[in-house]
Amino acid sequence: MLLAKKLREYGMSQSKISALLGVTQPAVKQYLDEDEQKGYEKLTEMGLSKDDIDSLLSTLVDLLSNNDVKGAIYYLTDFGLKELSELKFCKYHKEKDKYVPLDCEICRNLYRTKEENEMEVALSMIQNPLITPLIPEVLSNLAYARQNAKNENDVIAVAGRITKVMGLPTPASKPMWGASKHLSKILLNVMGKDSEIRSVMNIKYDEDVGKALRKLGFKVAYIGPRDCYISDDEIINDILKVYSPDLDCVVHLGGKGIEANTYVFGRDPIEVVKKIIEIGRAYREISEN
Repeated sequence: MLLAKKLREYGMSQSKISALLGVTQPAVKQYLDEDEQKGYEKLTEMGLSKDDIDSLLSTLVDLLSNNDVKGAIYYLTDFGLKELSELKFCKYHKEKDKYVPLDCEICRNLYRTKEENEMEVALSMIQNPLITPLIPEVLSNLAYARQNAKNENDVIAVAGRITKVMGLPTPASKPMWGASKHLSKILLNVMGKDSEIRSVMNIKYDEDVGKALRKLGFKVAYIGPRDCYISDDEIINDILKVYSPDLDCVVHLGGKGIEANTYVFGRDPIEVVKKIIEIGRAYREISEN
């Protein structure tokens, strides 16, 4: 019901929502007539926070707006298993079923990270026109490290980077392990400061991107520009000088012949892409005014 309402707010017709959700159009109409607050209350009663619910709905809308039903199903399943493994539904379950032992933690081992699947979902979300103007001249890439990654072969990224095809950001190939030395080196070093940060994507930086970051209240560190040619390793070292665990982004303002880039960090690629969609939405509003 909540998802149908969010898709409707996005501007979708009832027939389109019906096709995406696999239900009849009368069912969609019924969902739209129901009380949204009651939907939130039921899910919070089960153990989810409002932020959990809003994050889930936001990601599903981003996927379904690109007609990626398979990605939405995967993400919903992954989300559910992750929440079960964090034992968020235990209290509700024990209240409803008196036969569940009070010390039951059987769901704790249900979830295992599947980096390749998460990358596929994130790369589907990237194909969003809001992100198109954020692709830099040097192109973008998205990287995701395994837990306890040791070297670049433990980091998955897009071989050939992310370019623009027919006005949409498009991966040049499927994600591959060891495909981006640049982002791998950044992630491996950043994980030394904060092991929870396992994903990064680079987008362009200009004055309007800066305004968008400020509008969103993102925590950003800036470094540069340099009045000389700089190597890839020097860019990486510059980023590490200013990086701290509370940051959303690091902006490297470039050097002689080196384009300024914004590096967006997160715990996983889906979180990173959601931040970039927010940046894209704010960027468009700023550019149109």
